[in-house]
Amino acid sequence: MSHHISNNTETTASQNGVDLTQAKADIVAIKAKTDQITITNPANLSTMESNISTNNAKVGITTQQASDITANNSKVGITTTQANNITTNNSKITYPSSASTKLALIGITSSVNLNSLVSQSNTNVSDITTLNTAYPRNTIVSWVGNQTGNIFFDGNITLNWDGTNKQLRFSILSIASNQYMTGGVKITKPTSQGIQISNYLSLGVSTAFKYFTGSQIPASSSILNSTYNMLNYSRAVYWLQPFSLSSFPTYEISVFMGSSSSYLRIHIKKYNN
Repeated sequence: MSHHISNNTETTASQNGVDLTQAKADIVAIKAKTDQITITNPANLSTMESNISTNNAKVGITTQQASDITANNSKVGITTTQANNITTNNSKITYPSSASTKLALIGITSSVNLNSLVSQSNTNVSDITTLNTAYPRNTIVSWVGNQTGNIFFDGNITLNWDGTNKQLRFSILSIASNQYMTGGVKITKPTSQGIQISNYLSLGVSTAFKYFTGSQIPASSSILNSTYNMLNYSRAVYWLQPFSLSSFPTYEISVFMGSSSSYLRIHIKKYNN
């Protein structure tokens, strides 16, 4: 009985020695691995394994994409000022549709110098001004023969129609001191003709409407010669000219009368220098 126990103990001890040796070797092997692990917080290895599996399933980038990323990393970035300038430029007014519409209306087939066009236009304006002063300016007026009123005003003179006496009158509004106007009238009636010329028609500025039929002095005078009253179906030509002033206009006024109670036509020619 005791011998059997002794043998069992010896066998068990021997077996335990083998197990301890293996355990020791396993511990050493485990220690070699755990020594490679650094960890400061709890970690769930199962979760990590799941995350790694999910990440391995992701599609990676191609070699070309990696090359593009590398090339982009070498690009020079913009500064804050440049970024602000870009933002400011975005606030600029865009090309308006109205300007586009105008541009579409311009037809051009060859090069044009706009500065030259402007110069030519200015020259034309100057030439037109010269022509206006070189040739008579014409004014046509319709007026009722028996109506009195002003028919023309240009800052130098006023022309007035005397509807009662059927004659043209004038007043001088602006003329040099001690200067006077000459003039007269030529009239054609159904039964007669007449010419009246005055070498000294008016002096200085008028304070009354004056007739073309003789000297009208002083400034407040208005001397009527009824011989030159126009009748039905008559015509008169009046003229008014400065004595020695080159800068003052000259006037020629033609009056055509059908019926004294209907419209007559008055043609005014103004001659400048």
